[in-house]
Amino acid sequence: MQTSGYPQFSYDDADEDEFDALDDLAGDTARGESNRDRGRRPRTHSRYPKPDRRPAAEREGSFNALLWLLDGATGLVEEFRHNDLGLSEDFWMHAYAARRESLMALRALLETWIDEEAEPEKAAPPPAAEQAARKPRRGSINIDF
Repeated sequence: MQTSGYPQFSYDDADEDEFDALDDLAGDTARGESNRDRGRRPRTHSRYPKPDRRPAAEREGSFNALLWLLDGATGLVEEFRHNDLGLSEDFWMHAYAARRESLMALRALLETWIDEEAEPEKAAPPPAAEQAARKPRRGSINIDF
């Protein structure tokens, strides 16, 4: 019976015909589009071609902020090393001597730690005469003006 001018087709799931794509949907309940489905849908369609930009990890020689900062710091250190900053030669002699002394103190500390690791037994404290000889080498610094 054709009431609206369109032919009435009955869908039979057992038939092997052009409605095979509908076999998967047979028996499913129809539901509307969810917010999640709408969120996954692209919002706009650009008329412009996709740019050929790539992430920095995929480009050779791309900008790296950490390396840029490190390069700048290295440049500043080199500039300070080769520039006297308007300070006297005496200042630089004493600054070099102080740097050398601090490195020697660090070396002595490291050697002490290494020796403690190598010798598990506890060493006896140095005799009083040796302690008295050490005191003048340490301590106050006299500055002549």
